Amino acid sequence: MLKVRRMERKDLEEVYRINRENFTTDAWSKLSFEKEFENKFSEKFVLEKSETVIGYIILWVVKEEATIMTFAIAKEYQGKGYGEFLMRETLKAIKGKVKKILLDVRKTNLKAINLYKKIGFKVIRERKGYYSDGENALLMELELSSEAEVSG
Repeated sequence: MLKVRRMERKDLEEVYRINRENFTTDAWSKLSFEKEFENKFSEKFVLEKSETVIGYIILWVVKEEATIMTFAIAKEYQGKGYGEFLMRETLKAIKGKVKKILLDVRKTNLKAINLYKKIGFKVIRERKGYYSDGENALLMELELSSEAEVSG
């Protein structure tokens, strides 16, 4: 059974593992994840399958705008719709708080870009040399003006 819930400190080891396996050059440190629990703007969710954490998402919500800071699904569960499920459930959870959601994604990460487009994100612009290895990022945005965009 799939369940999206708020991230707790007990989830950090598994969240950190998922982050490391997905982001080689841009992985977050354990301390970065720890600090999210002190950040008043941070909204953190995990996706569980049979009580095992298989994905996570962290957003910063400031006024009526959210920015997805990091989002990943465990490698062995990718390509099965879990990322879309986690994203849509998260958007439902924060919908009343925000009108717009932003994210950056590597220009070469076509799987992620296609997922975001499927959910309704649009590319706003390209950010040159955004990542530590010099790769460009696409800045994407989702306007939360209608229920149709998150109910999919």
